[in-house]
Amino acid sequence: MRCSLSQKTSEPLLCYSSVYLTPQYGFDDCPDIDVLVVAGGGNVLAQIQDQDVINFLRKAGENADYVTSVCTGSLILAETGLLDGHKAATHWAFTEVMANFPNAEQVDERICISGNRITGGGMTAGLDFALTIVAQVIGEPVAHTMQLLLEYRPAPPFNSGGPETAPEFAVETVRGQVGQLAGDLFEYTKAKAA
Repeated sequence: MRCSLSQKTSEPLLCYSSVYLTPQYGFDDCPDIDVLVVAGGGNVLAQIQDQDVINFLRKAGENADYVTSVCTGSLILAETGLLDGHKAATHWAFTEVMANFPNAEQVDERICISGNRITGGGMTAGLDFALTIVAQVIGEPVAHTMQLLLEYRPAPPFNSGGPETAPEFAVETVRGQVGQLAGDLFEYTKAKAA
């Protein structure tokens, strides 16, 4: 099993968090992918609107053993049609956007396994997501070992991890921070669904 990073070209990619990633492959020379992982976070509207990205992911996902995403990456996968007929998780602030993809069923789960589709909620679901994929692909003993190696035993100081338990001021603050982005994604995906 190979692990690689791909984008349109093999040129370094400046991410939303101002970190450069250096892909091993561009779309034209990318080998078959066993586990397709589509990251989310930040503004995914550009990827959803980019037909080169959508076509590449669709083709790669059709041949992959697992099709996966975390956070708003599930919206990109939904645009490809790779989540049609499957349940999928996404960041809670983008559930209305996911509703614009009627062939994918949005669920409120930290990690959702639907056939060979594995999706995760918001950013902190990333570790749970990664351990779930390791367990599915390599085996649970390796996942247990990785969790111990990382000393991953979450114990958040607050119960504000979801809008149902967070104080209203926190929910409103987050909605204010992502409101424009979620609104733009909602309008674009709604117009395409119509």
